[in-house]
Amino acid sequence: MELKEPNTWKLNTLGFILGKFIHRLHILFFILVCVEVTFHCKPTELNSVCDSSSTSYKDSIILLLATSDRFQFCGGTVFQKRMKSPRFLLVSNVGTNFATSNINVFRINAITGQITQVPGSPFQLTNRPRFTLTNSAGTIVYVANVGNTSVSTLSLNPENGILSTKSTDLVLPSTPYSLVMDPSEKYLFASSETTQQIHRMAIDPSGNLSIVSPATPTSNPTAGAVGRLAFDSTGKHLYVGLTGAAASVSGIQTFSLDTLSGLLTSISVNNTSENNISVAISPNGQFVYGANYFSQDVFPFVRNQTTGTLTAQSTIMAGSAPAYTLVDPFNRFLYVANSGIGQGTISAYKIDQVNGTLTPISGSPFSSGFSPIGISIDQSGKYLYTSNTQDGNVSGYTISETGALSPIVGFPVSAGTNTFSVEIVSY
Repeated sequence: MELKEPNTWKLNTLGFILGKFIHRLHILFFILVCVEVTFHCKPTELNSVCDSSSTSYKDSIILLLATSDRFQFCGGTVFQKRMKSPRFLLVSNVGTNFATSNINVFRINAITGQITQVPGSPFQLTNRPRFTLTNSAGTIVYVANVGNTSVSTLSLNPENGILSTKSTDLVLPSTPYSLVMDPSEKYLFASSETTQQIHRMAIDPSGNLSIVSPATPTSNPTAGAVGRLAFDSTGKHLYVGLTGAAASVSGIQTFSLDTLSGLLTSISVNNTSENNISVAISPNGQFVYGANYFSQDVFPFVRNQTTGTLTAQSTIMAGSAPAYTLVDPFNRFLYVANSGIGQGTISAYKIDQVNGTLTPISGSPFSSGFSPIGISIDQSGKYLYTSNTQDGNVSGYTISETGALSPIVGFPVSAGTNTFSVEIVSY
């Protein structure tokens, strides 16, 4: 066989094109980061010069973007928005006593949405876990416990889903109901089920917790406590569900966050109906929704993204005892878990993109297990799961382009006793 000399002109041309492509990739990464986050420059280990025109500056950004969702760079925290694939489903079981309380971990089939229990699950937690919240890396799980009014810190193995104790429980002055982290993951906040306050905790670089005193008081319109909590995507404002008794006014309180100290400062209180136990914010930060457990309705609000203040829109009825609200990742649909005893439905609404008002989706409400109390949606907006307290199981659905829910084959899946929260962990 005759060997021929390579076409030097073609190789040189190809090299030139590849060089231009790589150069443009550098520029694209730089522009994306500049658009996503604003920060001031000071030296770091990766970039001691912190000169945006230098090659090392751009190379450092590319390296960090390829290996992490969030990182410290030039004196600021950079948040990278990228689609993750669902891997685990965490289900907390309050149980009826210490012996029946645990967290069940399931592996999610990202193609079908079906789930299978991971080896070793359920994982025993004797302090009756109610609510789980996992860090963005999917390695640490914080758990609000009913049994000893504490928050547990657990390690989650990203490969096999095994849970293990990371540190001793942090006991709080009152029983925590739900948890939320600020987007920088420097602080963890717990709502109080029995008092009008929010407990603040600092998260150290290892993920361990310490109490930040004092707790932040809430301004409930009438006697009550605190329900669910939701931050906007920038971590600038926290929205808090204020509970109250039947026939009593409740509301949503807005706080600003000091990211240096973890201090919460009240901005406003918006009255809603009876027992606003849940609050949700659209991922784009435009709208906030409150669900009222006793009056069985949903309050939409338009959010001022600069000041955090809310403007009420027309309310809409939900089902029996709405206890959890969640907006899909693309700001199109709102889902409400109707947790009344002896029934189970999920109300689904289309969101008006101008004023946030709601229109029921055809087929809504959709059947679930009895007493759904938690909802989780994967980042692609393809799958929705509910935790059903009375039945002790999990329902799974696919979400259509219209927002309608269709049951996934194999559901419902048994999960435990007094199932409460459900959380998707993605990587």
